[in-house]
Amino acid sequence: MAFWFFGKEKEDRVKKIEDNLKTSFSYIKNDISFVTKFLNNLTNKHQEHDEKFEKMDRQLKELREMVLSMGVVDDGRSIVHERSIAINHSNQSFMNVQSLKNTITPAQKKVIHLLGLADVPLEYEDLAKELKLSVVTVRRHINDIKRMGFDVKEKMNVENGRKVFFIEKVVKREIMSKKGRNEGNK
Repeated sequence: MAFWFFGKEKEDRVKKIEDNLKTSFSYIKNDISFVTKFLNNLTNKHQEHDEKFEKMDRQLKELREMVLSMGVVDDGRSIVHERSIAINHSNQSFMNVQSLKNTITPAQKKVIHLLGLADVPLEYEDLAKELKLSVVTVRRHINDIKRMGFDVKEKMNVENGRKVFFIEKVVKREIMSKKGRNEGNK
């Protein structure tokens, strides 16, 4: 009977160990499940933050492009404004191109000068604002300048569908070289 008693005790200990192992593995399984959920949540949050960051980065780039296309410098004043101030302070006439010298008006010279100084194509409204003229007057000046044969290029702004005007770099260089030669002859 003692054998049976000690055998039962051994069996109870084995049963207890089995139960403890089952409970331990159950806890480990629950812990692994919790860690998996936590890591999945972290991954989802990371992806959300990446998407938000990319969206904000795209928006900042778009804003920067818009600001650059408007010709705004760091202090908030436009490049055209800065250069038109320089025109007003200058005593010299802008254009001394012989073929246009006698026919072009001072107002038309200012329009050409503004287009020549601008790094980006300008709309009627931009020119009107900088020259303190009405949009209708600027349109008339541009049309008159083009009729005289001056090479003012015209394109459509894809963002807003408005016409923009510019003078090609080659023509700008030609004007500036003629201006320099004429000033040297004085």
